[in-house]
Amino acid sequence: MAGPAPESQTANEAENKLLDSALRLFAEKGYEGTSIREIIEGAGVTRPVLYYYFENKEDLFSRLVEAQFKGLATSIEEVKRQPVSCVERLKGIIKIEFSLAETNPDALGLILQVFFSPPGQGPALDKEKLAHMRFKHIEDIMFEGLEKGEFSGGDGQSLALVFQGIMDMHVMAKSNRPETVLTSELAESLVEFFLAGAAHRATPVTNLISPYTQ
Repeated sequence: MAGPAPESQTANEAENKLLDSALRLFAEKGYEGTSIREIIEGAGVTRPVLYYYFENKEDLFSRLVEAQFKGLATSIEEVKRQPVSCVERLKGIIKIEFSLAETNPDALGLILQVFFSPPGQGPALDKEKLAHMRFKHIEDIMFEGLEKGEFSGGDGQSLALVFQGIMDMHVMAKSNRPETVLTSELAESLVEFFLAGAAHRATPVTNLISPYTQ
């Protein structure tokens, strides 16, 4: 049960500080490695303030994760609704994810923590539901592209899995090697590569260049 409202903080200010502190720490140290003490010290608040906004560390983590996934899914849905070709929408989606990796690596780190933490570690989350928030939009675009003749070579779900795999491996590379730069140009090239495949052509559709520092 929440205690009295914090007196020294403006509306939502303390909550936002707690969320920012928790995001940074969870992304860096994981759920198990982060303590309540570290979160409140990072936010510059007291323990009662944390318990006013959140039931416990598990509640804070769960709400933070859900907010990050929902925010990403909402951005992807906005791209999905644009009155452009399916190809252009795929480019828009991969640019959103690359931009997130470049501008908010903590959010990226948290998302990776959710999917790649050892079984049984951290709060019980419906990972399938969280993943579906994003995947469903990509899958819908693939089915529409098949209907319109923009795509071929598989059903909508299989194409979505391949595309997401290409995108996610680059995002994971950014997490492991922060010096990697995920540019809009790379995003465009990856979509073109996805469409063309790696079949030999005298004049390739695109010429991918690794984002890794040589």
